[in-house]
Amino acid sequence: WGIQKYCDSQGFPKVKDEYLIQAMFRAMYKYDLADDETFAEWKEDESGEHEVGKVKAIIQTMEWFAWLDESDEEDDDEGELEEYDDEY
Repeated sequence: WGIQKYCDSQGFPKVKDEYLIQAMFRAMYKYDLADDETFAEWKEDESGEHEVGKVKAIIQTMEWFAWLDESDEEDDDEGELEEYDDEY
């Protein structure tokens, strides 16, 4: 929520052809500062306390969330393959 607030205060800029909020989310995930469940919690939060800048933040992170969903599906597939290998 702090990143959303900060990016809102900066006008949700782009840095080197990437939205700042998306770059910050990517870095937090890459360096294990937040996991996919934390990002999902942020995305689903509809409280009035965090509504300032939320719509713009969601729009600017749609591509990143699509990547995260795809990454999770690949991880699930790999886990199923490992289970299959262990059984046989």
